[in-house]
Amino acid sequence: MDARNNPETVWVLLGKWHGDNQQLLAIARALNRPFREIPLRFNALSHVPPAFLGINRLSWNTEVPLGPPWPRIVLAAGRRSVPAARWIRQQSGGSTRLVNVNRPWAPLHWFDLIVTTPQYALPPQPNVLCNLMPFLPPPADPSPESALPDNAQSMPRPWTVVLVGGNSRPMVLCDATAAALAVRVNEEIGRHGGSAWVVDSPRTPESAKAIIAKGLKVPSQIVHWQAGKPIYNAMLNSGDRFVVTEDSASMMTEALLTGRPVSLFKLARQGGWLRRISADWRLAALSKPDSLKGRSFSLLAELGLLSGVRDLGLLHEALDEAGMFDGSGQARERASNERTETLARLNQLIDSTPA
Repeated sequence: MDARNNPETVWVLLGKWHGDNQQLLAIARALNRPFREIPLRFNALSHVPPAFLGINRLSWNTEVPLGPPWPRIVLAAGRRSVPAARWIRQQSGGSTRLVNVNRPWAPLHWFDLIVTTPQYALPPQPNVLCNLMPFLPPPADPSPESALPDNAQSMPRPWTVVLVGGNSRPMVLCDATAAALAVRVNEEIGRHGGSAWVVDSPRTPESAKAIIAKGLKVPSQIVHWQAGKPIYNAMLNSGDRFVVTEDSASMMTEALLTGRPVSLFKLARQGGWLRRISADWRLAALSKPDSLKGRSFSLLAELGLLSGVRDLGLLHEALDEAGMFDGSGQARERASNERTETLARLNQLIDSTPA
């Protein structure tokens, strides 16, 4: 059967995190193949590393039964979905190809392709595609001016749009950091003129919102995420420059894809001793990859047994070295090229899967 005519060509396993699901659905839609969304429900066993869980349904379930025809490819993200993806492949007789986005916390050879970005520090492998930016849809068409607040025309130009995230281990938007962000916004407007739009997110603590609002001393307006996607897109399309908290790779990428200048705002850190050991171990492994520390780090990372590997600082460094923050438009071109390569790899997997 031609995969393009098979309603079960692609299954998308949706998990807990909005950012992961956003990437998975963006990839599925860009493939332009029939796909099925499958929300997964997890229990406490989903916290166990996949290398210890095996191929079963002990840690996950679905609201609807799963059965043939099995897909040619499964798109999933993160650790919790790994047992489900492997179970589906087992039921298909081994023909279903597995694709994981970001990092699987599992042996890398279990997957036909892993689409990742620098912050996950996965070791180089033939089945690991490391892009500079997450896979997101191309910038949306400009939202109509009616999506902007009624008083938008009274806000002086240029507009500095501030995208505010929140707590994302080990980064925290504590009260002191929120106050520092308000100072940063005041300084940005003092340097560039105009006014500020501050856009919060579902992860922004209520106390941080209040402190930011109180600390703003320049022409500004707060836009709440509950206002919906149209006004968020309008902010992206209308901003002249952006300040983005460093906790969200997706939010950072959305700002970069506008083609306008972007600067990052660092958050406070609350790292435990395990995370510090992991970070020090990784740095030692990078400096001497052939040493005992280097080889052991690569082995345990590949097996998915290391915690605390995610380091957004690695992503920031890679983006900065590639000149993505200067507003020259390079980010759009780079993202387009990465999308093309990712889709080519995925289509190759689909078309090579036995019917």
